[in-house]
Amino acid sequence: MTEARIVLHCRRPEECIELVEYITSQRGVATAHVSYEVRGRSIIVRVYGPGVEVARVKSIVRKAFTEWRTAKAWERGAGRIPLGLLTKRVGKPFISDALAEMLKILGYRADIVGDELVTDAPPSLVEEVATGLAEKLRELNVFKPKASRTAKALITAYAFLTGVGALQAMSELEERGAIIVEGHRVVPRGEWRALLRKYSPP
Repeated sequence: MTEARIVLHCRRPEECIELVEYITSQRGVATAHVSYEVRGRSIIVRVYGPGVEVARVKSIVRKAFTEWRTAKAWERGAGRIPLGLLTKRVGKPFISDALAEMLKILGYRADIVGDELVTDAPPSLVEEVATGLAEKLRELNVFKPKASRTAKALITAYAFLTGVGALQAMSELEERGAIIVEGHRVVPRGEWRALLRKYSPP
């Protein structure tokens, strides 16, 4: 049996408790032989078990700590967040390009840089818009899962902006000549961002 000790640092004792809860919620940690001790602004994590298992759990703990620290920085207004972490916070997938374009339409700076969203929009607004887009994407995928990514970006963003369902948005965009719908095939008739701005309400 092997034992490993990991020391993690927090800004406040309350955050340390929050961090413990976040780590224990990770898959593969709750069932392992892991103990936690909060000492002021630090957490001492002890992992027991076979060497391979200890190494695996240590990796999960360190990854969870990095993710949690990134999320806290995001909440404090860091202005950037990995798309994978944002998807995890929202709880379902969305089209990242549609999110960035929506934020620009709402008057904020927003760009996808590598695998991160960089924006000056408030975190709460970003997550609200991402959640709305994710719901529109879920609706669309039920009926048109093979629609192109650009078509999905256009339809979900248009649906969110106009407050209609994804199918109605697709129908309206087809009637306006913005997209082509042929069976399972759905593609935009041009650059989707320009079409979104052209057909969205002022």
